[in-house]
Amino acid sequence: MASTTSEKPRLRAKKACLACNSRRVRCNVLEMQPCRNCVAWNLTCELGVSRRGKYPRRKKNDSASVAETSRVEKVAPETQSLQSEHLQTRSTVYTPSVRPSVSENAIHKTVFLGESSPLTCVVDEGRRSPDKGYACGIQKGRLHYSISEICDGESGETSLGGQRKSLQERLIRESALVFPSPTICDVLLQAYFEWFHPCFPILDRPQVHRAYQENTISPLLLQGMLFIGVSLCSDLALKTTGFTDRYQVKGVFYQRAKEIYDAGWETDTIIKLQSLFLMSFWRGGPTEERDVRFWLGAATDLAQKKGMHVMSKLSFLSSRDQKIWKRIWWALYVRDQQTSAALGLPSRIRDEDCEAAELEPSDFEEVDVTAFSEVFRKPPAAHVNYVIGMAQLAKLLREVVTSQYLPGRSKLDNPLRPALHEKLVKWESILPQEMHFHSSSTRQVTYLVGMLHMAYNNLYVLLYRPIFLQNPNTLMNPKGNLALDAATRSTRILEDMLSENLVQHGLVHLITHTFSALCLHTIHFGRVTGTARKLAEHRAKLCLLGLKELQKSWDLENWVLDLFFRCLDDRMAKNLRLAEGGLPSTLSSDTTKGSPIPDSPSMNMPCGSSVQPLSPASNEILSNTQAPLLNQSEEAAINMDWYELFNTEGEDVMGLAGSLTNPDYLNPQNLEFLYRFL
Repeated sequence: MASTTSEKPRLRAKKACLACNSRRVRCNVLEMQPCRNCVAWNLTCELGVSRRGKYPRRKKNDSASVAETSRVEKVAPETQSLQSEHLQTRSTVYTPSVRPSVSENAIHKTVFLGESSPLTCVVDEGRRSPDKGYACGIQKGRLHYSISEICDGESGETSLGGQRKSLQERLIRESALVFPSPTICDVLLQAYFEWFHPCFPILDRPQVHRAYQENTISPLLLQGMLFIGVSLCSDLALKTTGFTDRYQVKGVFYQRAKEIYDAGWETDTIIKLQSLFLMSFWRGGPTEERDVRFWLGAATDLAQKKGMHVMSKLSFLSSRDQKIWKRIWWALYVRDQQTSAALGLPSRIRDEDCEAAELEPSDFEEVDVTAFSEVFRKPPAAHVNYVIGMAQLAKLLREVVTSQYLPGRSKLDNPLRPALHEKLVKWESILPQEMHFHSSSTRQVTYLVGMLHMAYNNLYVLLYRPIFLQNPNTLMNPKGNLALDAATRSTRILEDMLSENLVQHGLVHLITHTFSALCLHTIHFGRVTGTARKLAEHRAKLCLLGLKELQKSWDLENWVLDLFFRCLDDRMAKNLRLAEGGLPSTLSSDTTKGSPIPDSPSMNMPCGSSVQPLSPASNEILSNTQAPLLNQSEEAAINMDWYELFNTEGEDVMGLAGSLTNPDYLNPQNLEFLYRFL
C-alpha cells in the first residue's frame, strides 16, 4: 500500500497507485488518473487507503496476529488491481483471500508415527492408566501424537508473521496470486466439476462452493482447479474465455500453483494434498523432473506422513474428515497404480503397507446442503459406482502387474493368470446394472461407464498381451486372442464416446488404453488378410481419432509416437491412412524432396515451449492438403499421413521416413517397450 501516506494525505506527499506500488515503479497518479503506467498496462488505476494508525494497539505478544489481520484486509484490493499478462488484458480480476487459513483441526497439530517407530512404545508407556491397565482405549489412535505445544511461543509467531508477509509480496510480484475474472473462473470451474470431480471427488464440493462465494478459497487449490478446468473444457467453452492457446494457459495455471506450493504459503494439509493431486496431471516433457510421478509422489508421501494409509486404525477423525480422507487416499491409489503400470515403474503404494477400508456409497454423502449451482454442479449418482469400481480395478491392476511384469517373472507362463481371469469375470458380474455399457445411457453416464470399461478391458490386454505377441510363425496359444478381443471392445466403446464428443473430456488414462489398443490392432493388421485386415485397419483409425481428440486436452508424449511410427513400414502407413475428416494429410509430393513441412498442432505445449500452435489460416491449409495418389512406381515412397501426431520438420522428417522402410515393422519386443509410456 502507499506506505508514505498519512491518515490525512497532504498534497505534497508522494503517492502511488496499487499496481505501481506492487511493481515498485514510479507513479504519477497525483498528476493524472489513471496514471501513465496503468494506461500502458491497460489496468484499473486504484488508490489504496493506508491503515496506519487505524487499528487498536495490542500487547507485544499479540502484534503478530494483528499484523496478520491487517495484512489480509489490505491484500484483497491490491490483488484486484493486478492482471496476468499471459491470460487476459481486461481489468476485472477475481480475488480470493490470499491468507492461508490456520486450521484448528487436530490433524494439523499431530504427527504420525508408525508402529515400528521406537518412540511409540515410550509414549504409550507414559500414557498407561493405573486404573484400567494398559491404555486399550487409545490403542486405535495411538499412531497420532500431539505436537501443538512444540509450536507455541511468541518468537515463533513473530517469525512466522514476517515470513508470511515476505512470501505474500514475492508471490504477488510473480503474479502467482492473480486470477482471471469471475466469469472466466466460472467457465473453468464448471468444466472441473462436470468432468473431473465425478471421477476424482477429492474435494468437499459444498465447502469449496461456500469458500468460493465468500472469497476465502485457497489460492493454491483454485489455481490447481483452474489448471484442470482449462484442460477438460470444450473448445467452445475455451473460446468464450478469450484464451486461444490451451497448452499455454495450462502452463500458466500450473506454474502459478507450483510457485505457491514451492513458497510454502499454504499450511492446510488437506488443501496441499488436494492441490498436489491436481498438479500431478501436468505431464511435461520426457526429461522434466517435476512430472506426473514427482507430484503424485509428493502427495503420496504427505498422505502417508499423516497416516492415511492406515486410517482404519485412526479414531480421532470426524465423519466429514474420514470421508474426504478415504476419497483422497483412493484417488492417490488409483493414480499411483495407473501411472506405475503405464511407465513400468514401481508403485509407491503397496497393499501390504496399507490398512484402509474400501470405499462405500456412504463416503460420498455430502453433509452440507447447498443451493443448485450451474458451476458447482452435483455429480450424477453413477459417479459413486464409477469411483468404487475404479478403485477395485486399481487393486486388480496391481495384482496383474506384480504377477507377470516384475523382474524375474515369466510373462508367458504366469500360474496366477487363470485366477486373475476369474477375478475379472467376477468383477464384471457384480457390477451394478447402471454401470453396464448401454447405448440408451445419458451422456454423462456414458462418459463414466465408457472410461470404467476401457480400464477393465485394459486389464485383459495386460494379462494376455505376452501371449498375443508371440511369433505368429510358431504355434499360437488361442488365449492370446483374449487380448485382441479386449482391445476390440475398447475400440467400440471409444467409437461410441467419439460419437458423443466425450473423448476430449476423458481423463489421462484413456491415452494409455487407446494407444495399447492401437498397437494390438496394428499388429493384427500385419498378420491377417481380407476382411479381417480391413476391420483391423478401421479399428486402428478409430484409435488414432481417439488420440487426436485426447490431444486437445492432454499433452501426448511425442517421442513415444515417434518411436511407434518408426516401427511402421511405408505400406502399412499407406493402408492405415485416415480418411478425410480424420487426421488430414500434411505433406505434398514435394515433401519427399526435402521441402519444409508446416508446423502441426502441438501435442505437448508446456509454458515456455518454443513450438507454437497453428494459426487458423495454417489449419485451413492443412485441412485442404491432400496426399497425392500413389501409382505402382511410387508405392515405395514413404507415406507421411500419420506424422501430424507429432512435431517434425525438414530433415528430421526425412530421417524418420527412412526408418519406416525397416522390414521388421512393429517388432513385438519394440512395442512391449512402447506400451509403458502412453
